[in-house]
Amino acid sequence: MSNRNETFCTHVGCMDGRVQEVVARYAKEKFCVQFVDTITEPGVDGLLAKADSESDLYKSVKLKIEISTNNHHSCGIIVEGHEECAGNPSDRQQHLKDIRESVEKIKEMVGGSLTVQGVYVTLRPESRVEEV
Repeated sequence: MSNRNETFCTHVGCMDGRVQEVVARYAKEKFCVQFVDTITEPGVDGLLAKADSESDLYKSVKLKIEISTNNHHSCGIIVEGHEECAGNPSDRQQHLKDIRESVEKIKEMVGGSLTVQGVYVTLRPESRVEEV
């Protein structure tokens, strides 16, 4: 459980360590929070885009989001995909499509109660977050 004075948002994204810090900085600034709960799977944007509501992945992500929102009172969710992803080795356009589809699925999970923002992270020449 979190202290009532602590503020959180949630990041649903890839496990790749190269994106964690840049997405956390972006999320903290976007939602004006102190902490970011992270839910990770390799290539989660592609996996979630293809998952149906009965899949283990969908149910797992939904449960973790519920823990973040119910126990940490997360005020918003970032859904991330990135270039050079080993778990979803797709081109930029496919990632953008997967991110948009994943955002819609997460909106269904939370019933429209939170802002859900998709982002795409470029790694070169320097890490940069782009809203999708």
